[in-house]
Amino acid sequence: MQVTQTASAPAAGAAAPKEVNHPFLSLIIMVVVALVATYLVPAGQFERVVVDGRTLVDPASFAFIESNPAGIAAFFESFYKGFVQASGIIGLVLFVGGAFGVLKYMGVLDAAVYGLTEKTAGKGLWVIAPVVMLAIYLNTTFTGMRELDVIFITLMIPICIKLGYDAMTALGIVLLSSCAGFAAALANPFFTGIAHDIAELPLYSGMWYRAIIGIFMLLTGMAYVLRYAQKVKADPSQSLVANSGVTYDVAEQVKALNSREKAAGLTFVAIMSFMIYGTLTMGFGFNQMSGCFFAAAFISGLVGGLSLNKICDYWTRGCSDVLVAALIILFARAIMTIMEDAMVVDTIIHWLSQFLIGGNELMSAVAMYVSQAIINLFIPSGSGQAVITMPIIVPLADMGGVTRQVAALASQLGDGISNYIYPTNGGLLAVLALAKIPYGTWVKFFLPLFALWTVVALVAVVIGQMIGLGPF
Repeated sequence: MQVTQTASAPAAGAAAPKEVNHPFLSLIIMVVVALVATYLVPAGQFERVVVDGRTLVDPASFAFIESNPAGIAAFFESFYKGFVQASGIIGLVLFVGGAFGVLKYMGVLDAAVYGLTEKTAGKGLWVIAPVVMLAIYLNTTFTGMRELDVIFITLMIPICIKLGYDAMTALGIVLLSSCAGFAAALANPFFTGIAHDIAELPLYSGMWYRAIIGIFMLLTGMAYVLRYAQKVKADPSQSLVANSGVTYDVAEQVKALNSREKAAGLTFVAIMSFMIYGTLTMGFGFNQMSGCFFAAAFISGLVGGLSLNKICDYWTRGCSDVLVAALIILFARAIMTIMEDAMVVDTIIHWLSQFLIGGNELMSAVAMYVSQAIINLFIPSGSGQAVITMPIIVPLADMGGVTRQVAALASQLGDGISNYIYPTNGGLLAVLALAKIPYGTWVKFFLPLFALWTVVALVAVVIGQMIGLGPF
């Protein structure tokens, strides 16, 4: 039997909960802002050169060009263009939803959640949260696959609610650990790998220094979310989502799994383990990962005794569950298409690069962090950002006396931490949509820790420069 748990209802006579803007509306407003910006920011571009099959920016080649501000037609066309450009990640999110839909509607997920909470009833979140956060941290720090956060949030919300916490607790567990791993990025091929290649550094060099930063962020993230959870458990009115009127379906009673359904769960875990191995050692991309999710859905369904027709039904329902999250990525990407087509992105990067060199090498290193964090608002793709900005930052670092390792570190941290607070990041908004938590509520929760991590990142960049973090 399914029961619905609702956030605390307002007292009699109290005002009804304020209507929250749909995330699509907020993003459409940002597309409008981007359109207006194309009339205020002059167009410009760097020349691109191809080196060993990789397109790089010539940092000395910037020139202003004839302005090409976006019009009304560009506004309406940007959403389709955003869909095309983000089709890879949108497809992956749908494959993830479909795969987990098969497990969910088969009853395996509910049984797993129920079993986990029953076995940890005495210790609860103090056991579950550190284990899950470590797993998410390891995923993002070694693979860079933040897209898997959509899996973890759907698993953690029913666990947290069943243990007497709230959806914000679940969101904190997922996103804080994901941020810690993505920012430290011990072996992230999407930013660190590309940045080190462009900077001609040994691949993943300086890992020991990033590991210290990552461990600090993970531990402080754990303490932060557990402290919040403890307050909510003691007094539910302290929840940031109290009186929100949002409901979550949580299984109070679940059917016992038969041997075939248990085997289906194990099969799913085995295929997911292979996928993680493939991303670490075999260079799996979206194609291979989507294939793994598709295989996991159909093979696990067959092992569990489902008919092909039922597997297709559950797959479709699972895709429907994450459709809003997938479409949010489309809307977020539309913002970039407006700015790219108007040729203003290179101008913004050029302006910011003017702050990267000066008389003081420590200030230059700090400026690299700040500039990368600002650029991330306009280019939320880590790999795309590394390809565009690192060819500019590397020569500026050489001229400013900043080591290339510190330049790469500053860029990586500036990108990684800000990804989890900027509203232009489709992945973040997708997770928030699945958690049914407004962007502003997430910012209210995360902002104090974001400020702390930003200060720590700046200190880490300065110390790295002071000790000559290298090899060069």
